[in-house]
Amino acid sequence: MKATLGILGGMGPAATAEFLREFTLQTPADRDQDHFPSISLSDPTVPDRTEAILAGPGEAREKVAAQLRADCEKLISWGAAAIACPCNTAHYFLRQFQDELSVPIVDIIDATADQAFSRAHQSQTASESFGAPTAWLTSTRGTMRTGLYQDAAAARGLELLVPEDSYFDEFSAIIALVKSGDMDEAGARWREVYGDLTGQHDIPVLTACTELPLAHAASGLPGKNEVSSLKSLAYSTLKTLGAIPLARSGVDPI
Repeated sequence: MKATLGILGGMGPAATAEFLREFTLQTPADRDQDHFPSISLSDPTVPDRTEAILAGPGEAREKVAAQLRADCEKLISWGAAAIACPCNTAHYFLRQFQDELSVPIVDIIDATADQAFSRAHQSQTASESFGAPTAWLTSTRGTMRTGLYQDAAAARGLELLVPEDSYFDEFSAIIALVKSGDMDEAGARWREVYGDLTGQHDIPVLTACTELPLAHAASGLPGKNEVSSLKSLAYSTLKTLGAIPLARSGVDPI
């Protein structure tokens, strides 16, 4: 019998829906019965993760961690054998208690960093200009401030370029547009900022907030240089469940 996946979502809802689509797309299956059972808990009431991180240690952070843990325990009680959470910033809190749970949480940071290293390693521009695999980081300001991606990149020998702080205001605006459903404006603004970054250095771009892959898709830009945290999480989740994922939609077979 196939293991049941627990999906801790709602952060945001559109990203959760896209994760499930990617998970399904990458699943090796010829019929319904070949797919994995899943349970989705969409909890949009989780307080803003970036606000809690930027507030510093204290009640705001404790509240987010407590609610995420309670949600994980619900999924486990419902039969989840593994948990995937399509929210990058939430992993700052999930990592605080994941080893205390009875089932694994698939780590979106590690999954995306692995894909980024693979993609950057293939990039001739990165090797010629920097002497090492190199990629841009785009994310919430909260994720950037935690250093989770910087640490994961360093552990893999990946050089991660962090844009100037003002870019994170624009990333936040684009994320908010996706959350509100204004995909045309989100795509247009992402196209501009993506072009600016790749105009400086034409290297892979990590879309390390799960709303940003949706903005990229809405922009009409090709996916070749994008390293999607949603696609990366779907790929790694299938491997955690014991499947051999189909390397579709721009995911490298690693």
